[in-house]
Amino acid sequence: MDTPTHANPTGSRGRGRRGLAALGAFSLLAGLVTVGASAASAAADAPLMTSATTWRYSDNNTDPAEGSADRLLWTRADFNDTAWKSAAGSFGAKNGKATGIGPYTANTLLNQYIDGVAAPDVKTYHFRSSFELSTAQIAETAQLTGNVIFDDAVQIFVNGTKVAGLAELSDEKIEDTPVTERNLMYAGTNANDPITRGFTVPSTALRAGENTIAVALYQDRASSSDIYFDLTSLTTAGPDASPSPSTSPTSTAAPTSTAAPTETPAPAKLSDIVLTVGSDESGRNLAWYSDVDTTQIAQVATRAAQTGDAFPVAAATTVSASGAKTTSGEFNRFANITGLTENTDYVYRVGSDASGWSKTYTFRTQSFSGDYNFLFFGDPQIGASGNTKRDEAGWVDTINVAQAAHPNAELLFSAGDQVEAAANEAQYESFLAPEQLRSIPLVPVNGNHDVGSKAYEQHYNVPNLDPNAGRATSATSSGGDYWFMHKGVLFMVLNSNSSDYAAHEAFLRKTVAEQGDKASWKVVAFHHSIYSVASHWSSSQIVNLRAALPTVISDLGVDLVLQGHDHSYTRTYLIKDGKVANPDEAVAAPQVTAAPGEVLYVTANSASGSKYYNVTNPNAWWASVINQEKVRNYSSIDVTRNSITVKTMRSEAQSDANPVNSVVDSVTLKRVDTAAPVFTAPAESQITAGAAFDPMAGITAFDVEDGDVSRSITVAGSVNTAVPGVYTLTYTVTDAAGNAATFVRTVTVVAAEVEPTDPTTPGTEPTTPGTDPTTPGTDPTTPGTDPTQPGTDPTEPGTDPTLPGTDPTTPGTDPTTPGTGPTAPGTDPTQPGTDPTEPGNSAEPTATAVPSTTAQPTASATPAAGEHLAHTGAGLTLPLAGGAVLLLALGAMIRFMRRGASA
Repeated sequence: MDTPTHANPTGSRGRGRRGLAALGAFSLLAGLVTVGASAASAAADAPLMTSATTWRYSDNNTDPAEGSADRLLWTRADFNDTAWKSAAGSFGAKNGKATGIGPYTANTLLNQYIDGVAAPDVKTYHFRSSFELSTAQIAETAQLTGNVIFDDAVQIFVNGTKVAGLAELSDEKIEDTPVTERNLMYAGTNANDPITRGFTVPSTALRAGENTIAVALYQDRASSSDIYFDLTSLTTAGPDASPSPSTSPTSTAAPTSTAAPTETPAPAKLSDIVLTVGSDESGRNLAWYSDVDTTQIAQVATRAAQTGDAFPVAAATTVSASGAKTTSGEFNRFANITGLTENTDYVYRVGSDASGWSKTYTFRTQSFSGDYNFLFFGDPQIGASGNTKRDEAGWVDTINVAQAAHPNAELLFSAGDQVEAAANEAQYESFLAPEQLRSIPLVPVNGNHDVGSKAYEQHYNVPNLDPNAGRATSATSSGGDYWFMHKGVLFMVLNSNSSDYAAHEAFLRKTVAEQGDKASWKVVAFHHSIYSVASHWSSSQIVNLRAALPTVISDLGVDLVLQGHDHSYTRTYLIKDGKVANPDEAVAAPQVTAAPGEVLYVTANSASGSKYYNVTNPNAWWASVINQEKVRNYSSIDVTRNSITVKTMRSEAQSDANPVNSVVDSVTLKRVDTAAPVFTAPAESQITAGAAFDPMAGITAFDVEDGDVSRSITVAGSVNTAVPGVYTLTYTVTDAAGNAATFVRTVTVVAAEVEPTDPTTPGTEPTTPGTDPTTPGTDPTTPGTDPTQPGTDPTEPGTDPTLPGTDPTTPGTDPTTPGTGPTAPGTDPTQPGTDPTEPGNSAEPTATAVPSTTAQPTASATPAAGEHLAHTGAGLTLPLAGGAVLLLALGAMIRFMRRGASA
């Protein structure tokens, strides 16, 4: 597979320009500008390596990193290769001889056979050399370009970073092999003669001083007749587009003794800004690169707070950022935005007042619950075609087409292999070119073309990362599994480059145990498709993954698995424990209904068009739908409470019959409904006798699949609210799938509680005619009006003087003289016309009668338990009567005294 060449890559970005500016300022001060420029130019013209370059090499069929967890140990400068052979190129053998290798003759004969005599052949050869670059060359160099002749396959590394994997299918085979086997294996294709390929080394992989270059040369099989390697050239390519001080007007000025002016630091160059998914729908993560190591932050505010184009600083929230130096020599920053509000537009920027700010970007949150859509893309693999800009254009177009057709998409899910070369910053910039990656959260997956450098970890700020699950296999590679929740869907993203299946399983089980109960669906994503039909389906890494993961995935109740890697489209039948769940499932069924443990697997085709693979296993037992038209694809995925629909579409026209956004395949995943509805009922089931009661009030039922099924509720039993007691009601509801739920409710009817009446309440004075609180309109002072004993004379033997109507102050009830009570009609001093000074109304103090003790209540007047207070008036009637007599006496006395005074 060819590594792309770039006419003007931007992998070095501002770092190269800053280095060049610093070099120019130093040269001007020292008066050595012309000399420096000439030296740099001369260095740029000279080849760094040729066929005559001396190499250290190993041809004894051993793994140079054996015993180390770091597979690339042998590709770095500090590796001890002194025990290796040393010779100049070219290198090769055919049937044990140096001649007849196509048109080539090897300058150095390699040991072709493991035993030195006959097949089997040595699997892999290892070569190491070095070249020098000055600081000036680094500043002026956009990349290195090289040419190599080989048979059968090579991987090339510079300073421990893979920069090329040549012979496309062979490189895929190598990367698909477990890491521990990649240094010593057969790979390549059975070509007749050695082939020539060009490759590039991005400036981000280079350093000032000595640079180490390492090459793994692979034999394609044990019985191959030949092997060959010749790195014919390696040169610097193209200065940075920025003006060079050696050609600027000021750079040729004669030196003077005047000190160089103090230069104001240029603003930081902020690049690679990408919005990634947060832990849940209320968060967003940010990542960006800076060419200077300064304190930087993110600022975020609601768009409503913005007036005009100015960023609303006063209304903004500041989010701190952290980071470190990157493999490219720049500095990354991560910031996590949390606590967002649903259905809200936001603006944000990154940087600082001191170093400068990025432009203002926007994003929008949507509802935090309910149905939603997200977009899924197969391997963009920018640079795989050999033309980065062409791949970028295809990728940008696919994003634009997909987003225009689905403007409310909430996630952009990439299946991995975002770039062709793991450390190539020019390819990262092209992948991050779509503006949507600043406004819609990206969900990245670690692909085999991403994993070889820390750049993957440095570019993407992912949530809940577990670095020990799917951990990096070397100090320079990327790793880790992560998860997030989005609107009730639990997503778990695995680094399938790691063959530590036990760690993957532990991560999945832990995440489901802790988060699964909150999720309505579970989705797993990883790069290496285990159910594809193109060139990778039979590779050892895929076979091992296919043996290790499906049973765990089924056991954990995962619903959907999203994959890439094979650059072709495949949709499986429902799979359970690594087998087709239902042999009767129809081919290309538009809807599938999964029982517990049954999983749908989808493999996406290329989203950029950079590379496609032919179908090699069209009769795969797992494949329900296969498509390879070699046109760009994307998948729109709709999530509802009871279904997931995966609709895969063309982002470029395949023909007039299959235009842009025509459908490649569509499938709706539903689940066998085994869950019964759930009732909700009031906590209080006690009512008062006589109260109204509706047995359905507050009773609802909700079903996971059918939603609100309250209208289907039936109730058996009844409640007689007139009779206190305990009653039982049985509620039943059945969903559309026949799942029934029953709820038994106990309702208690209690007797009404009668509260005592306050006799001092206005209108209830027992001495006022018609205001007996127990019998409206009955005056307890009127003879014969006892509401319980009409016409009973309290003076008759056996009459209870405490009962209403036996007030001793009532006319005719004076205990000493029946019928002469002082409160007889016309003598109440409080009533009009009862002035005691009027003739016939004299009320001398001595005339105030005090009831004799014979009228006091007796023990027989004690109310029976449970009687109402109105029926036990002994404690009220006599005190009130005595009070009335006292008032009459006082009134008479006052009037008598006034009359005396007036006389």
